[in-house]
Amino acid sequence: MKYITFIFTSFLLSAPFALPGQTTGRVMSLDELFALADTQSKSIKIFESAVTGAEKDISVAKNAYLPTVDFSASATYNGNARVSDRDFSNGQTFASPHFGNSFSIEASQVIFAGGSIHHQVKALEAQQKIAEWDLAAHRQEVYFLLTGYYLDLYKYRNLLTVYDRNIEQTLQVIRDMRAREAAGVALDNDITRYEVQYQNLQYKRTELVSSIEIYNDKLVTMLDLPSQTEIYPDTTLLHGSMPQTDENDFQEQAFQCAPLLNKNRLTIDWLTRKRKVAQAGYMPQISLIAGDNLNGPITYEIPVLDNNINVWYVGVGLKFSLGNLYKTPKEVSRLRVSIGQARYQLSSAEEQVTLGVREAYTRYLDSFELLKTQEKSRQLATQNYEVIANRYANDLVLVTDLVDADNLRLSAEVQYVNAQINIIYNYYRLLYAAGAIHPINK
Repeated sequence: MKYITFIFTSFLLSAPFALPGQTTGRVMSLDELFALADTQSKSIKIFESAVTGAEKDISVAKNAYLPTVDFSASATYNGNARVSDRDFSNGQTFASPHFGNSFSIEASQVIFAGGSIHHQVKALEAQQKIAEWDLAAHRQEVYFLLTGYYLDLYKYRNLLTVYDRNIEQTLQVIRDMRAREAAGVALDNDITRYEVQYQNLQYKRTELVSSIEIYNDKLVTMLDLPSQTEIYPDTTLLHGSMPQTDENDFQEQAFQCAPLLNKNRLTIDWLTRKRKVAQAGYMPQISLIAGDNLNGPITYEIPVLDNNINVWYVGVGLKFSLGNLYKTPKEVSRLRVSIGQARYQLSSAEEQVTLGVREAYTRYLDSFELLKTQEKSRQLATQNYEVIANRYANDLVLVTDLVDADNLRLSAEVQYVNAQINIIYNYYRLLYAAGAIHPINK
C-alpha cells in the first residue's frame, strides 16, 4: 500500500492537471521560457522601445540630406502713403491701393557641410547599435534569471517527491511500531521519536511547497502568464548531453558576442563620429538656393503703383559661424579625452569578461566532478540498501535500519539529480559570462 501511495503521489506531483476554476498545469522547457520572454517580458519590451526610438532618430537625422523648402503668403490692408522732409515738415499724402499681397517660396539644398551631416547620421547609427546591444545584454540577464528560477523549481519539486515518500515511510514505521508495542516488543519512546521525525518532515514539506509557489510565481510574473498557471519543468532536460568545449572556444565566443565588449567598441565609434561632427565646425556650409517672390502693390514708387512685381532667383549660399573658431577646439579636445577613456574602458571590459568566462568554465568543469562523486554515492547507497533489505528479510535488523538505508538511498538519488541540474546551471552560467545564452540543442 505504501508503494501504491508513493506512485500516486509522484504522479500528482509530476503530471500537469487542471481543475475547473483552479490552477492550470503546464510542462515547459527552457526553450519555451526564452520564447515567451522575448514576446511577453515587459522589461525586454522597454529595451526594444529604445531600439525603435533610435531608429526614428536616424530617420529624422537623414532629413538633413533633403532640400529645405519654405513658403509664405500674406494679405494686408495698406494705408495711404505719406511723404515728408527729413525733419518731418512739408508732409503730403498720396492715395495708395489698400489691398496688399505677398507670396514667397525658397528652396535650399546643402551640398557641403564639412561631413557633419554624414557623421551625425553615422553617430546615431552607432547609438542604435548600442541600444541593440543593451537589449541583447538585458535579454541575456532575463534568460539567465529564468534559468535559475526554472532549475530551482525543478530541484524543489524533486525534493518534494522525496519528502512525500519519506513521510509515507515514516507513517508506515509508526504503524509497525504501534503493532510491535501492542505485542510488547517495542517501547513508547521509540514511537515518540518517529512522531517527532514525522512532524519535522511535515514542516520541511511545507517549506518546499512554499518555495515551489514562490519560484513558480516568479516565472509566471516574468513571463506575464495567467496567475493560476503552474509550471512543471521538462524532465527530458537531464537526458541531453552537455558540451565540454575547450575554454578557448568560449573565450572566442565571448570576444565576438559579449554585449559589454560590443557596446564599448561601439561607444568608441560613436565618440569618434561625434568628434568628426565637431571638427566640421571649422568648415563653411555651402548650399544651392532658388526662390521666387510675388509682391503687390509696388510701394517704393510715388505715387504707389497698383501692380504686382515678381522676382525669381537662383544662386549659391555660404554660411560660416565665426564663433566656431574658438568653440570648436574645446569641443574636439573634450571628445578626444572621452575617446581615450572609452578605450581604457574597453580594455578593462575585456579583462573582466575573460576572467568571468575563466571562472565560469572552472565551475562548469567542477560540476562534472561533483556528478561523478554523487554517482558513486548513489551506487554505494543502493548497495547498502540491498544489504540491509536482505538482512531485514532474515530478521537480522530492525525496520528502522531498513528505513534509514532507504532514506540514504533516496537522498543519494536526489543529490545525483541535483548534480545533473547543477551542470545545466553552470553551463548556462558559462554562456551568460560569454554573452551567448541559447537553448541546448537536443
